[in-house]
Amino acid sequence: MEIVSGLDRPVYVAAAPGEPDRLYVVGQAGVIQVLERGKLKDEPFLDISTLTSTSPEDAFASEQGLLSMAFAPDYATSGRFYVAYTDRDGHVNVVEYRARAGRADRGSARRLLLVEKRNTDHNGGQLHVGPDGGLYVGIGDDEEGPAHAQSLEPGDLLGKIVRIDEGGPRVVAYGLRNPWRFSFDRETGDLWIADVGEVGWEEVSRVPGSEPRPANLGWAVYEGHEVGEGDTEPDGPGRLVWPTAVYGHEQGECAVIGGYVYRGEAIPAARGRYFYGDFCAGTIWSVDPDEPERVRHELDLGVSLASFGEDEAGELYLVSRTGSVYRLSD
Repeated sequence: MEIVSGLDRPVYVAAAPGEPDRLYVVGQAGVIQVLERGKLKDEPFLDISTLTSTSPEDAFASEQGLLSMAFAPDYATSGRFYVAYTDRDGHVNVVEYRARAGRADRGSARRLLLVEKRNTDHNGGQLHVGPDGGLYVGIGDDEEGPAHAQSLEPGDLLGKIVRIDEGGPRVVAYGLRNPWRFSFDRETGDLWIADVGEVGWEEVSRVPGSEPRPANLGWAVYEGHEVGEGDTEPDGPGRLVWPTAVYGHEQGECAVIGGYVYRGEAIPAARGRYFYGDFCAGTIWSVDPDEPERVRHELDLGVSLASFGEDEAGELYLVSRTGSVYRLSD
């Protein structure tokens, strides 16, 4: 069900703790808008369009810009939230802001992480607060530059998901090409990662919450279940995690979009299933982690899919870069 349209390149929606009637819509051009009780507020929550780099409005698939946001668990009292974006030099930034009286204070900006990039693609940019209350960010492998996804050298954050700690970023998953959306199951703590493939396979992987970290997702040695060119054994100490689900590009699919394990109440038959989709085809699938071989086709959105979102109640939303946000319904 469509809940809002006519947005400027939306790429993500997020919910703040203690605000059940609000959704925050992240626009790739650098503006975050507030959707309150289904109506879009006139004033933006945050506008950092002068800081971000992205494509012109009519360019369809740029991977730069404002990419996601997350709220601190104590947001209701501290006003702290986080954004990930590419700056005017193309580098990935994770910045903390504080909100005051319902609006972000641009003067409160505090940069938590800077990852220098050589190329415009594979920026990752997903932010999530994990079950432990820590802030996690995904970063791509920089595409045409040397793939560092298997490297655990200090300071090499390409092709990784990291936890931002006071002592510096800590790698929790590596061997990734471009983790375009990851999430934590709010009941089990499992980490679900969707990694965009190169030529053959798009993949979704589950790292159980009880597994030791860091986990190795296999790129650039493996794409899906297949061995790529070059090395035949992944580097690093992490346990190799095989994909839970994969798909090819047979029907116009091009890039996997990671979602969430559904924990809402509106669709009882979907509870416990992980939802994901494809950017180009707009196809939505789901998989039961206990029966990964039984992938279920859920719907065809009919437009491109940029992201999923989750509200406080665990209901899921679909975001199309063509300008609309939808709520998943039965």
